[in-house]
Amino acid sequence: MTAHEKVLVTGGAGFIGSRVVRMLSDRGAAVAVIDNLASGLAMPKVAARAVVADIRNAERVEAVCRAFKPTAIVHLAAVHHIPTCEELRAHSLDVNIVGTETVLKAAERSGVGKVVLASSGAVYAWDDAPLDEEATQIAVADNYSLAKVANEHQAKLWSARCGGIARIGRIFNTIGTGDPNAHLIPDILDQISRNQAEVSLGNLTPKRDYVYVDDVATALIALLDDERSAARVDVFNICSGTEISVDGLAQEIALLLGRSIRVKSVAARARQVDRPRQLGSNRKLASTLGWKPAWTLRASLQAIVAGTG
Repeated sequence: MTAHEKVLVTGGAGFIGSRVVRMLSDRGAAVAVIDNLASGLAMPKVAARAVVADIRNAERVEAVCRAFKPTAIVHLAAVHHIPTCEELRAHSLDVNIVGTETVLKAAERSGVGKVVLASSGAVYAWDDAPLDEEATQIAVADNYSLAKVANEHQAKLWSARCGGIARIGRIFNTIGTGDPNAHLIPDILDQISRNQAEVSLGNLTPKRDYVYVDDVATALIALLDDERSAARVDVFNICSGTEISVDGLAQEIALLLGRSIRVKSVAARARQVDRPRQLGSNRKLASTLGWKPAWTLRASLQAIVAGTG
């Protein structure tokens, strides 16, 4: 049983959220979900209460909080597809910042004592060393990281106003099956599945820290269970602590499929601004809450290739 028996998960029908809902339900918690279903994914069947709503709709969000009376909220609802955040800048900021304020206001009015906020590893300044919660500077690089930096400050202000506990999870590149957003791995799989010997991608040398979706869900639940009252607000990286280049990732997937490929960089696919590395440190989450990733990159890719992850 989780420390919180009634939990509201915003974005609970999403790629990460559906796993969080299932895991909490398996532990005996009653879980309510608010999701606008824009991702195209279905509401989790295990949800005790499922409400189709936009998080910017203050009346709907507050009505759910009044009726369900959660003791904690896991806030995952967001526009997080980077190209969409850049193309629909005002819309994404409205959802990600105004929507978060609506959720926090509802939490404040309903006496919710705990909020777990999904932030991102994208909030860090570029650095060759592993990105660290205490040592690495914060910097805005795009519209998405702008919103996530704002969200972290919003959570801190919420805690200061009402005395609630805020836990912020800076999530790195999450992978797994069922992701409705067009990301790198589905693109590689699609090209290889069409029997292409040459895979066309953007920048090939940037390295990223990929973390399996189930590991992200267990980390968020660890933050939910963290009741240290002395730390009203705390921030944790959610990452694997390992990295691989784009070219290396494509070759690893091809190896699992028993294929030999050439990987070509295409200028039209390349991001104009692309940090050379984004390796996270999970030292703090491991030492403070005892969380470690259960999935290696190889095991994660095997599950994705097999369609079971």
